[in-house]
Amino acid sequence: MRALRLAALFLLLALVGGGFGGIADGASAICGRADYPNASSFDPASVVNASLWQAFRDGGGFGGGVAGVGAVEVRVQDGGIVHVARVAEAAVRVYVGGNPTDETMLALSVRDETNGGQLVAEYNFTHVDLGGRGGGNLTLVARLANGGLELVWRWAYLPCADDFPNAYYVFHGRVAGGAIADDNRLVYFEAPRPSRGPPSDLILLVTAGIAVTVIFLLARRALKKPA
Repeated sequence: MRALRLAALFLLLALVGGGFGGIADGASAICGRADYPNASSFDPASVVNASLWQAFRDGGGFGGGVAGVGAVEVRVQDGGIVHVARVAEAAVRVYVGGNPTDETMLALSVRDETNGGQLVAEYNFTHVDLGGRGGGNLTLVARLANGGLELVWRWAYLPCADDFPNAYYVFHGRVAGGAIADDNRLVYFEAPRPSRGPPSDLILLVTAGIAVTVIFLLARRALKKPA
């Protein structure tokens, strides 16, 4: 009986120390950055497309871009045409089964107008879903290069929230020959990667399994002892 009581105490300590109190829930949100990176100060490991990133830096980086929250717009004169490039938060209704949910996505578009404001052409890029959270900082750069309109835009969620860590993304778009030639290609991003450690509930189950095995062995040993 004494062996059984000791084994039960061991199980309780294993569950409390190993399962509920001694296992981290994962990395905390990234907080405390005063500003997000720029084209001259960045993390090389976060570059996804080196050629586009280098071309963007050679062209002046984010210099001349427009920054804001919610929506940003840049106008580029191209002969008798004005390219009106815009990045804005857009509400997209998503259905899971029969339940609708409005999620916030980022929409890049280009509207070609005459100098008098008449519509010539319109290009709508594929919406980008960055977690459904609005209120991120937007920056848009639009330049004429290589016979087309080069677009680079970035989205950074800087306010730190317990459920949504800071993140930073840069995308590239291009309009050439009357069509979208590059549809929001990811160029650079900084965001927390998923933890590769074992989940806490798995560790809890393993700990509990070891404790049960110990109890069984101790009980078996106690029963074998002569009365």
